[in-house]
Amino acid sequence: MSYVTVKDIAKAAGVSTNTVSRALNGKPDVNQETKQKVIEVAHKLGYVSNRSALSLKRQKSYIVGVVTEDNANPFWAEVLKGVEATAKNYGYHIIIANTSRNYETEFEDIKMMLERRVDGLLISPVQEKYDDLFRLKKYDVPFVIMGRHVEGLDVPMVYDDGVRGGRIVTNYLIEKGCKNIAFVGAQSYNTASSERCKGYREALQKHQIDLREELIKTGGIEIEGGYKSVMDLAANRTEFDGIFVYNDLMALGVIKALKELKMRIPEDVKVIGYDDISYSSFVCPSLTTMRMKKFEIGEIAFKMLFDSNEQNKDEVVLHSDLVIRESA
Repeated sequence: MSYVTVKDIAKAAGVSTNTVSRALNGKPDVNQETKQKVIEVAHKLGYVSNRSALSLKRQKSYIVGVVTEDNANPFWAEVLKGVEATAKNYGYHIIIANTSRNYETEFEDIKMMLERRVDGLLISPVQEKYDDLFRLKKYDVPFVIMGRHVEGLDVPMVYDDGVRGGRIVTNYLIEKGCKNIAFVGAQSYNTASSERCKGYREALQKHQIDLREELIKTGGIEIEGGYKSVMDLAANRTEFDGIFVYNDLMALGVIKALKELKMRIPEDVKVIGYDDISYSSFVCPSLTTMRMKKFEIGEIAFKMLFDSNEQNKDEVVLHSDLVIRESA
């Protein structure tokens, strides 16, 4: 493929390459008539600017790399909307890489972003280990952790207060009369899940309800994980009348399992999720959940890279709100 060059435009417009360059870059020392002619010729020839050359000249790529676990997940899709909208406002583009929750993929994705000389990175880490992030700190590339709270890493991060959220959900279920509340969570190394579980434990203790470890299930964080957790509880004949679910996708699996077990929601079992993804109000019964500030996570994370008002913040902790629907 042959790209149209500045020389091609200069020849067609009958001006110098320097004039073309200054006209296309909006410099004030080119008269309006010449500038308009150059722009029209460039448009007619199908010219697109050479970002790579511009990056070399300015030592900036105007690209931010976003490493996330799954942009098809409705939660991360909303976060990415916040990233992309804010990036456009700052004159940046983004490159997205999905890790599929695989640490080796995360390592390679970060390496790829560095090879492309991105100006910054936004990362939702797998959390299985952090070697790649400690290694990344050696480079002069700013990065921000999105949606996860990682202690001991000493880098900027924006995340939801999961402990507070866990207390709110569990307190609500207790107020609704639940005596045997299950927690269906993610893998043990997932800090968002462990913090929500901590809030769950604190609320039980506050209400002097004995913690039963058999009511805590952890595993995959997709629909199948929620389904399997409930089936395991049922297979072990574990008594439960309320379920606090790590996220809304898992809650969809929980609802499916309860229906197959002929358990009525919310009469027999009350269910509360977390995230408030777009599907949550449309399932039957509609899902009570904690509404996270998903767009804001992406927006704030980007600003923490380049906005002087946000750059000096080590952590931004957001608060979710309980949205009450039919499932509880």
